[in-house]
Amino acid sequence: MSDPAQIENIIPAGLCSRTQFQAERSKVEALLREATRARVVGRASAKDRLQAERSLEQDVAQSLQRLIVRAKGIVSEEMLVRHQREIPVDEIPDYAVTHLLLELGEQEVQDRLG
Repeated sequence: MSDPAQIENIIPAGLCSRTQFQAERSKVEALLREATRARVVGRASAKDRLQAERSLEQDVAQSLQRLIVRAKGIVSEEMLVRHQREIPVDEIPDYAVTHLLLELGEQEVQDRLG
C-alpha cells in the first residue's frame, strides 16, 4: 500500500477530509444531474420522460465515478512526476481527490451543456 504521507504532499493542505469529499461529491452530483436533466429529459417526449429519468440516475452515477477515477489518475501522475514513485489509482483514497473533483465536475457540466 502507498505511504499516506507521500500522497498528502501533493494534496493542498486542508483538502483531504472525508467530510469535505462527501460535500464536494454531492455538489458535483447535483451539477451533473441538472445538466443531464436539461439535456436529456427536457428533450424527451412525455412518453419517454420516465425512461429518461431512469437513465439519468445511471448516467450521473457513471459520470461521477469516471470523474473520481480521472482525478485519481491525475494524483497518481503527480506522484510520479514529483516523487518518482507510482501509486496505483486503486490505492488512492477517494477523499484524496477532493481538490480536483469540483473542478473536473464543472468541466464535465460545461461539456454537456456546450
